[in-house]
Amino acid sequence: MLRVEPEIVQKNVAAGQVQLVFWHVLDHRQSAQAHQAAECAGQQSPLAFWRMHDTLFERQGELWSLENATLVAFARELGLDTAAFESCLSDQSVMDKIARMDQERRAAGIRLRPSFDVNGQIIQGAVPYDSFAQLFDRLLAQ
Repeated sequence: MLRVEPEIVQKNVAAGQVQLVFWHVLDHRQSAQAHQAAECAGQQSPLAFWRMHDTLFERQGELWSLENATLVAFARELGLDTAAFESCLSDQSVMDKIARMDQERRAAGIRLRPSFDVNGQIIQGAVPYDSFAQLFDRLLAQ
């Protein structure tokens, strides 16, 4: 996804043709904390969600011994309100939202990462941008 996401955003999201939505995938304790960090950043700004998302992917080597202090440091680097961010990290309703999204993903039969739901058509695995472009063009022509 990190290879094609920027191109999809630049060519299709910015043009108002598609909407990019992120679904949480819980598979270990650190992933739950990372997802919560992204959600907490997103509470401050939708763009902050994606900036935290990108930071977490780029620095995932730092996540295996993850502590809240690491996440707060990321939030500080991104210019977020760290007090609000820390408070959010202990908010059970945020974790409940993440767990609910993960359950919906599983119920939809999505098991692999990356996976994409394009108008109900599930695409699993790494797919080149050209494949998405062809699908978007076909759907937009309908």
